[in-house]
Amino acid sequence: MLKILRVVTIILILELLVILKPEPLSADYVPYPLVANPSFQYANVQLWGYLRLGLNYLESPEPFYPPESVPPTYVHPDSKGFGAYGFSPEAYQDVQRMYTFFENYSWQYILHSQQLYELANQAFADWLLKNLQNYIPRNASQEQIFDVLHKAWNVGLSGFKKGTETVTSRARRAEEFKARLN
Repeated sequence: MLKILRVVTIILILELLVILKPEPLSADYVPYPLVANPSFQYANVQLWGYLRLGLNYLESPEPFYPPESVPPTYVHPDSKGFGAYGFSPEAYQDVQRMYTFFENYSWQYILHSQQLYELANQAFADWLLKNLQNYIPRNASQEQIFDVLHKAWNVGLSGFKKGTETVTSRARRAEEFKARLN
């Protein structure tokens, strides 16, 4: 029964992808109007527009389509990350602790709202960047900020600070992303 349900789910997802026909990636990011002018100090709207494309390129099963083409409920092969950015319940706990807006939204609620999923990921990026200021050059470009962020996104804040290296294939893929946008 479980196998039949999985097959039906996969078929439905494939049909939705054909129907929705996602547009190719664009650096023109327009934030969702869920919260009027969400003010993130480090991952502002313009920077998040770039970072989200890079994280999508590294984490998404559909890296050449907008992050919205992957539902937040998509479970990554490692069974730890969800959606286009590989967001985890543990990362969301950090977001809930640091941003009072999210206190009343459960993890399951985030997974069933594309807008909240997007906003929670932006909040997580903001929190990481706040804690990574000593690793980011003053007046850094978006590319330099992305270089630091994607590593911490992958190995965690404490892993990054301890010097844990990301795998070579991920670093190479991050360079591919930056080259695609230049």
